[in-house]
Amino acid sequence: MKKAMLVMVHGSPRPIANTDMYSVVDVVRERGLYPVVEVGFMECNEPSIPEAIVRCVEQGAQRVVAVPYFLHTGNHVTDDLPTLLEQAQAQYPNVEFLMADYLGHDPLLADIILERAAQAQVG
Repeated sequence: MKKAMLVMVHGSPRPIANTDMYSVVDVVRERGLYPVVEVGFMECNEPSIPEAIVRCVEQGAQRVVAVPYFLHTGNHVTDDLPTLLEQAQAQYPNVEFLMADYLGHDPLLADIILERAAQAQVG
């Protein structure tokens, strides 16, 4: 079964704001666990999430694992993203769509916060 990862991002009117996210996605691609890795934006940037889903399917994905690149569980995470995946499932009934958890409550974030605080105090 050919798998795709869809990284779902809010987007920003400042395109440079997406640079760090693209760097993370490049690392994911380099690790090679998913033969297809696409980014889709909720707002402000392209491709949109539905367009990115089409890209996954056009590359032969039979399972799309959608990962919300979000820190908080707001309306997008709880309502909008699941709705987009439900619409994709209806459009592509032979493709399995799975939504992973958002990033915000991962305990690893505490380590990152502590590391950043330590870095601020150096010097």
